Amino acid sequence: MVTPRTATSGVPATLRRLGVRPSKRLGQNFLCDPRVARRIAGLIPDPLEPVLEIGPGLGALSMELCATGRPFVAIELDFRLAEHMEGSLRPYPHARVVRGDVLDHRIADLLPEADRVTVIGNLPYSITTPALEWILEQKERVGCALLMVQREFAERLTARPGSKEYGSISVFVGLNAEVRNRFRVSPGAFYPRPEIDSTVLEVIPRPYPGTTDGEREAASRLARASMGTRRKTLANAIALGLKFGADEARALLAEARLDPVRRGETLSLEEFVALARAWIRRGRPGAAA
Repeated sequence: MVTPRTATSGVPATLRRLGVRPSKRLGQNFLCDPRVARRIAGLIPDPLEPVLEIGPGLGALSMELCATGRPFVAIELDFRLAEHMEGSLRPYPHARVVRGDVLDHRIADLLPEADRVTVIGNLPYSITTPALEWILEQKERVGCALLMVQREFAERLTARPGSKEYGSISVFVGLNAEVRNRFRVSPGAFYPRPEIDSTVLEVIPRPYPGTTDGEREAASRLARASMGTRRKTLANAIALGLKFGADEARALLAEARLDPVRRGETLSLEEFVALARAWIRRGRPGAAA
């Protein structure tokens, strides 16, 4: 766990000068510990690896990444922070800032000459799931992603079947990536200081062995349906989530050799894949729901 010995270093003053008031609603917490920035940058073994940074803020991490001369793009939604970053990155000819929402862009357009990139971001809770889905949808372009997220969210991504943290996002990520906890970051590394710890995750896109894109998409859809209402049996949750009859749900589970009275949160990735294959064979009833 990284615990800074000093508080923020000029961050509040810089934000005031820019007219930026950190938004609690948007989860804006600015990284201000240079040791954390250096440690994250050090997780990329190739100093010339192209990098896309989501939400650079004041550039604490950006400066570490640009110093090597690598191709670098930072995408920033707040125009005041984007303007600040444009000035900070001026000495680096291979670095640039794109203004806007990352979800409105594609990696191939942001870094067109790079076959594969590393994606980095200190992600507010509100955009963590959409950003993760955005990254994995473009897995052919992403070598890995280094994401700083709330500790509770990190626990959900690495949760085991049957645990209270295990949910549909655990299934989706497990089907599409390998996730590694790299290190924990204390609240004192940020301004304003958040209430909980953060975790730096390494997310390496890779499909669950032996599956197709369609099977993984179907398994994720079934996970959302089966876990949409906890404490319901698997048969009832699927029937409700996909809006088809209980008999059809039981027949689907029988074909997948799954007990209809189990709970969705107890199913392993392998069992969700088996359920997805049975669903596909049966013509995906309820798929339009």
